[in-house]
Amino acid sequence: MAIYFNKTWEDKLYDKYGDKFFLFFYPFALYTIIVERYLHILVFDGLVYITIILLRHKSNFLNFYYRRIITIFWMITLLFSAITLVLFEQENYLYMAKAYIECNVLELKEYSFVHRDKDHLIYMIKKHNHNEDDFKVIENLVGKIDSYTLIKENKYEVNLKNKKEIDIEFSNYEHFTLIDLDIY
Repeated sequence: MAIYFNKTWEDKLYDKYGDKFFLFFYPFALYTIIVERYLHILVFDGLVYITIILLRHKSNFLNFYYRRIITIFWMITLLFSAITLVLFEQENYLYMAKAYIECNVLELKEYSFVHRDKDHLIYMIKKHNHNEDDFKVIENLVGKIDSYTLIKENKYEVNLKNKKEIDIEFSNYEHFTLIDLDIY
């Protein structure tokens, strides 16, 4: 590796600890992905970043263009995350892209998973003209619906046949609808 006057913090860590320091983070990132059954965008970005750091010391090409590659990678990640956050209130652009391709481009599914937290799930469904069609798709997700009432604009309280209640919020867009299922 060439000697630089201004070493980055990655160079300093690599010179001090070697590649074992960076390889140490791989099992934790993979464990997080497997246990959560969800690819967090920060974990994905961290894995790509560590991979680029490790490959940089093995390839002269990556070493020469390292700063440009890292700058382009972070700019793309931040740009896509910002766009999906501002337009759709979702930070994970990977799942948004996957869901859009499955539901609208390839038309493989009626709904596709976008985001999961402890108490709510977000799915993307195809754009329908009527709410009844949306609730037919939601029945495939949560079970038989007994009744639903409008709480406020685009938010419904749904009573299921198994006596559970779910709040569903619709976010309508031009080509798809995001549904937020608040399960409690």
